[in-house]
Amino acid sequence: MPESAFRVGIDLGTTNSVVSYLSNEGSEPTLLPIPQVMADGSVQEFTYLPSAIYLLAADEKLDPVLPWRNGDKMRIVGVGALALGQRRAGQLVQSAKSWLSHRQVDRRSAILPWASEFAKKMSPLDASQALLMHIKQSWNHRFPNAPLEKQSVALTLPASFDEEARALTLEAAKNAGLEDLYLLEEPQAACYHYISDDEKLASLASKKMLLVVDIGGGTSDFSLVSIQPASSEKKSVSLKRVAVGEHLLLGGDNLDQALAFQLDPKQISALSATRLAALVQQTRQAKETLLSEASPDSVNITVLGGGSRLIGGSQKFSVSRDALLEQVRTGFFPVIDPDTKVQKSDYAMHTLGLPYESDPAFTRHLAAFLTTHQEAILRATGSTMPDAVLFNGGLFNSPLLKAQLLAQLNAWSETPILACAADEPNDAVAKGAALYLSALAGESTRIESGVAHGLFLKVGDEQFVGILPKGTLKGETLTLEQDFFVTLGQQVQFPLYRSDDHIDCVVGQVREQTGLHYISTLSTELDASVDATETAVNVAVQMTEVGVLQVTLKATNQRDQWHLDFSIKESTQAVSGQTSADQEEQDQAGLLHANMGQAEEHLTKCFSSAGQKQAPDLVKALKQDLDAMLGNRDDWNLATSRRLVDKLLSLKSGRMKSAQHERQWLQLMGYCLRPGYGAEDDLARVQQVINITKAGTQHDAAAVWGQYWTLYRRIAGGLSFEQQTLLFKQFSQFYSPSGQRSREKMKALTTRSSDDLIRLVGALEKLEQADKMTTIDWLLKRLSKSSEPDTAWWTLGRIASRHLLCGEQALRIPEDTLYPILDVVLKEDWKKRKQAGLAAVLMAQVSLEESDKLKAYRHKIAKKLLKDKCPAQWLARLNSQIEINNDELTALVGESLPIGLRL
Repeated sequence: MPESAFRVGIDLGTTNSVVSYLSNEGSEPTLLPIPQVMADGSVQEFTYLPSAIYLLAADEKLDPVLPWRNGDKMRIVGVGALALGQRRAGQLVQSAKSWLSHRQVDRRSAILPWASEFAKKMSPLDASQALLMHIKQSWNHRFPNAPLEKQSVALTLPASFDEEARALTLEAAKNAGLEDLYLLEEPQAACYHYISDDEKLASLASKKMLLVVDIGGGTSDFSLVSIQPASSEKKSVSLKRVAVGEHLLLGGDNLDQALAFQLDPKQISALSATRLAALVQQTRQAKETLLSEASPDSVNITVLGGGSRLIGGSQKFSVSRDALLEQVRTGFFPVIDPDTKVQKSDYAMHTLGLPYESDPAFTRHLAAFLTTHQEAILRATGSTMPDAVLFNGGLFNSPLLKAQLLAQLNAWSETPILACAADEPNDAVAKGAALYLSALAGESTRIESGVAHGLFLKVGDEQFVGILPKGTLKGETLTLEQDFFVTLGQQVQFPLYRSDDHIDCVVGQVREQTGLHYISTLSTELDASVDATETAVNVAVQMTEVGVLQVTLKATNQRDQWHLDFSIKESTQAVSGQTSADQEEQDQAGLLHANMGQAEEHLTKCFSSAGQKQAPDLVKALKQDLDAMLGNRDDWNLATSRRLVDKLLSLKSGRMKSAQHERQWLQLMGYCLRPGYGAEDDLARVQQVINITKAGTQHDAAAVWGQYWTLYRRIAGGLSFEQQTLLFKQFSQFYSPSGQRSREKMKALTTRSSDDLIRLVGALEKLEQADKMTTIDWLLKRLSKSSEPDTAWWTLGRIASRHLLCGEQALRIPEDTLYPILDVVLKEDWKKRKQAGLAAVLMAQVSLEESDKLKAYRHKIAKKLLKDKCPAQWLARLNSQIEINNDELTALVGESLPIGLRL
């Protein structure tokens, strides 16, 4: 790094950003005043920069003129952005840092403000760049002879950021013109600020393990720092960061949102995401007031009416201090036992687009972190708890919250824990980052830290090779001894995984996936200018001094090398042998559609009571509207589908407005939740659907019942044996001999969409064999009448299929029970009853341990398929010895899977 006059620390925060600096000779960091355009067009300076960007519309006359005069005229950054955003929330970009770490969105796509219909949006990467550009211009205006790009800079980020989020942060900084800088973990920066005071550093000399709890506006970071006697006489202690927690999107923002919902849950839940974002700005101010010392008993806030007019006009609410404290005590800082598990709940708020933690209790997440690293704590302290704690982050501006969390930690500890007094929770990270640069220069105590988790590359099916063990120091290059063969002129991809802390990562050693977690995909385009088409390469890996992962492919010819970069997830070019279509599909499955926010808003308007008053006919065009926003629904991937499910579940009461609302809700729910398993939390989603719909439909109409049965057919794979048996009993009410004789049942069946009910029973693969045989018997008797629709043949084929979609082949009916059914089906005219031919294919397709007798039947079926001119893919499936693919699944059972999901 070039010679610089200053050492600069930048805390690029979720809620606020702060810049601190000291001269090369100085010892006390100073905060940088940052000029910001206000809502009225004036310019004021503050020592903090709200991490907010307001995008000006064409009709807004405000002409932002900052001191450097060459700024962007179409956006406002900082304090003024927040004020303007309360009026037009759909133009306010916030939480860029959290979006930059959000794996389910394309972070290079213009998706912010989320859910807004504003024409000119920004990507999370561009938003982060814009904040850093404003900081750079502020600095360069104040120090024109020492531009920021020439200074020694440390930029902070959460310790729990994964390798791709780190790389994106660095990319944003480079795009802002900051080429040479270091990335520093925020908890470490807070530590550097604390230990810059010699007296405070000395207070740690008798301690063994420091817990750093860093809770800001959008994230929570937990780290453990071991404390040992220093080997040098100049230093009292030696510090080493030994553990980092999971990335938790849980912070002060969650309290703000919870407080907003407390005002009037029914009305607030009907607010658009953009209006809610504006309201949360006000509840944040209310929270800070009510949690301060000598706070009032309550504060008043005003909810402004938005363009959508889901809440008409302005409304005033009173926020009670007692109610807030109760919410804090029970929801966010409950007193718990140390072995209490993190809970899965319906709390997670996707309203503002980000995947906040489903469990809002900071104490439960902290308990889980300490339990995970119990061995390291015990080794250092001889007990189950660290013996010192440092609180950092804006949440701890409240003495009440700090005291509450300290009391919880002391309740878990056998001896009192030293509470390290952090005087400036808002500024400590920025100041500590500047002080870190002094430590790098050898002028003060340095905290040793290496790679936070072991890292692995996927190099084949279920083969993962260790590339970087936990604790590897920055700048240390490790080279794998194995040769890997890659094809030149093509794109090569290596999926990157991190390991749980208890798993040993040995360089070059191959292991299975258990305990490994997908991060992203590293890729590069291999230069085809050389003559060879395939070449052997070695893999060299390091965590650079800057703080980002660098993976290099070095050809064994000692001449060529390629750097692997994080994939932009847009390429579909051919890949080399290491890699894969599977991984492309995994990446595709994990990304939300860029217009998901607008789609969620549309569902809110369609299914919320306030929205239904405003636009009661919106439901009529729901399918077309969603297809216009999200593309053809056959192309919706797993992440998009399940996100729509979660939104529909939150709007469940809105389905009762009319028969059309209920039909559309059931149809969309079934389509998006199919096949009932395959994604995280599907079990909970299916259970919620059952709880909501177990009483049947609210509107007794055939079209509604049809979608009710179709919903359960589509999600049957996620139903238990007991749940499938209950559905079979509903079928039996109408199709058993006694049901068929009952006038009452037959009358009821006229509105129950009988064809869809019959199709449903075909998907109940977990039923008892006796129930399956009973169903077959009932349906064969019905099929003996020419008036019976083909549907029953399709159902028979599913029930008696040799390949069950649930994968539990032991649940197939015995082979010898197939022969009488196949005798009947072979007598049918498949030109007239094509579904009979499909049933024969499903029942006789190639399977393991089949008898010669079934092979003989298959020969007869193949001849009849040709004779009766049945679809060619049926014959291909009949004789195929490979697993069913997605296209065949659609053709055979009438249903595809969401993109990215495989049975």
